[in-house]
Amino acid sequence: MKRTIMLAFLALGILIWGTSNAQKRRNIEIPTTVVYALPQTVIKLDVVAQKTILKRGPFADYAKKYLGISDVIRSNSTDWRIQSIALSSKGEVDPKGYYKITTSEDYEPALIALTPEGLLKGFNISNLQTDKREAAVSHLSEENIDMDYGRFSINSILKFKKDTVYKVVETDTAFVKVPVLEKHALLKTEEEKAAEAAHMIFKLRKRRFKILTANYKILPPDGKAYEVMVQELAKLEADYVAMFIGKKVTVSKHFHFLYTPKKGANGGVAFRLSPTRGPIAASDVRGKPITINVKSLKTNEQLSIDATENKSVIHYCVPGMADVSVTNGSKVLVHQRMPIAQFGKIATIPTDVLLNEGYGVEFYPDLGSIKNMVKKKVPSRR
Repeated sequence: MKRTIMLAFLALGILIWGTSNAQKRRNIEIPTTVVYALPQTVIKLDVVAQKTILKRGPFADYAKKYLGISDVIRSNSTDWRIQSIALSSKGEVDPKGYYKITTSEDYEPALIALTPEGLLKGFNISNLQTDKREAAVSHLSEENIDMDYGRFSINSILKFKKDTVYKVVETDTAFVKVPVLEKHALLKTEEEKAAEAAHMIFKLRKRRFKILTANYKILPPDGKAYEVMVQELAKLEADYVAMFIGKKVTVSKHFHFLYTPKKGANGGVAFRLSPTRGPIAASDVRGKPITINVKSLKTNEQLSIDATENKSVIHYCVPGMADVSVTNGSKVLVHQRMPIAQFGKIATIPTDVLLNEGYGVEFYPDLGSIKNMVKKKVPSRR
């Protein structure tokens, strides 16, 4: 009796399992669609620009009189120059490059690997990794060049003047005027400050000279102390001299610009160079245009491709090559060749061939082209 009951439960379990599998097989027959995209090439320009700031010293008018220096900065100015440009490319979703694959057999869409943006990465291949993209952002900060006399001076910026004034004092018999000395605080004139600064410059030079020639009774204890003292005296002297001749500061800044080539177009404005603000966006007309020229080499013009509209195919790109150059007027700043997806052609691979033959295809997401095709190992059945 117990044996009969156990066989009945076993038969019921097999029936339920079979019914479940039948439902799964019916679900597989539902058409499934996956949308993917092919890329368009975006050219990335990594620009290094040099910013030169000239700052007029507060005592520039007295440099000749007190220091005998005539070559000084007379006015504030800012100048920008391009040091280098590096070209690279990345892929973005082409708004006109969307495709879909619909199937009801073997779940082909589930075998498609896409990037987070929806670009085609692989088909019938597992364990594909997406390259991480880092967004580089440039921050342009203003350099604050401080040459305020009050910051460096060891003397007061005030001077005191004594004046004799008369006060009327009442005595027993009359009113008399009594002289009284009063002290008034006045700001020193620019020339008086310049004279003090020049005096400090010569004083620092003498101190440094006496240290270097060991012309002191008590000398620094070791070579490192000598070095530190001489360096600090030289730094103080340079700060004082800068108040006469001015300061020149040069810094390098990094900028990033993007340009998307158009099929049939030869290029356009990549960015602009402002003499006061440096590299700026192409839409900002306050700078001189820096142009980018993209000339298709038509490397795949003779390639004949039958791009069928069958839904069970994978579309991919055969990129074209282009000459890319960036110019500032007639001067060529950089020139190189690079693959451009927009200048290529679209081809297809039948999914039936890939699945039936056990092949897998990996693509370059940034170009949409085939990276490699591999034969998957099918386990043998014994």
